[in-house]
Amino acid sequence: MTKQERDCLQRLEEKLDHIHADVEKNAKEISKLKADINMGKGAVKALVWVGSIIAVIFGLLNMEVK
Repeated sequence: MTKQERDCLQRLEEKLDHIHADVEKNAKEISKLKADINMGKGAVKALVWVGSIIAVIFGLLNMEVK
């Protein structure tokens, strides 16, 4: 193997190492983003439940007043 080929392979290895590090970083960020999205979905569901309960209470109170 010539020196030029070894240098080329070394550069390719370095580039692959950088790509691997970037992929790992992106995977961690994606996992964190999924967790944030799930937390947001849970918050929306909770707000819908609370809103529904409040609406039912106000509806029952309005029926009793009439």
